[in-house]
Amino acid sequence: MQRGISIRWPWLGIAVLAVAATVSCGTGIRDGEGDLYVTKTIGPEGGQLVFREATLIVWPNDLSAPASITMRRFPTIDHAGAASPVFEIQIPTPTTFTGDPDIQIVASDVATPNPASMIGFLVPGVSHEQWVPDTSKPFQDCSLPTVCGPVQRLGFSQPPPRTTLDFAIVIYCGSNANCAGSQTCSSNACQQCDSVTNCNQPSP
Repeated sequence: MQRGISIRWPWLGIAVLAVAATVSCGTGIRDGEGDLYVTKTIGPEGGQLVFREATLIVWPNDLSAPASITMRRFPTIDHAGAASPVFEIQIPTPTTFTGDPDIQIVASDVATPNPASMIGFLVPGVSHEQWVPDTSKPFQDCSLPTVCGPVQRLGFSQPPPRTTLDFAIVIYCGSNANCAGSQTCSSNACQQCDSVTNCNQPSP
């Protein structure tokens, strides 16, 4: 028994160092389902939560009390249309935010810089989930390859109230012609097509 314990300790030490290195680099940790996430408690004085390409900027007085905020990163999701990895923001209650934080996402090889890029959030609970871009900020408010926009705190409290919302870079559009092949322009963002007839047909 003693011999078995002495053999395991070096490996345990290596495992602890590996976990510590992962957390300290800001790459996030994995939950029971294998998703990457980071969590930070931010108070009324404000602060930032940084995770890979995304930065959540909580301004002073955006919170009335300290709150634990979690950000998850999904490289891809079932609903096409996002032009970047998707970042899910989770807050303790739908009314946690008393002001509107900003989210910034840096375009990468996954999200090709595009002058029509905007921050959008995925509206859940509708027959066809779709991205809604934020049009309150001019395109020039952020310099590419960084795209920024408000978290739109009221989205959390809209019925039914929720504690999570998904955010990503989306492509603002005026018609299908502004979107990639096999996408459609809806709610002023390029979306996944819900039928072949309303898709932008790719060139032969």
